[in-house]
Amino acid sequence: MGARLATDILAALDEQAVVVPGTTAAETVLPKLADSLKETLLQRKAVAADVERALDDHPLSQS
Repeated sequence: MGARLATDILAALDEQAVVVPGTTAAETVLPKLADSLKETLLQRKAVAADVERALDDHPLSQS
């Protein structure tokens, strides 16, 4: 998702007729932000799995 989003944004930037200040910075920053988002989503999924496991192991969750 992140890589595709960065690619789409960079493709749109390449189609610009006018160079906007910061475009070059965006080419550097956007892929890093996309990777950061991807990592955050993976961490969120891992934390959710840990919480589910802890809840499943809790004595009060046993029926």
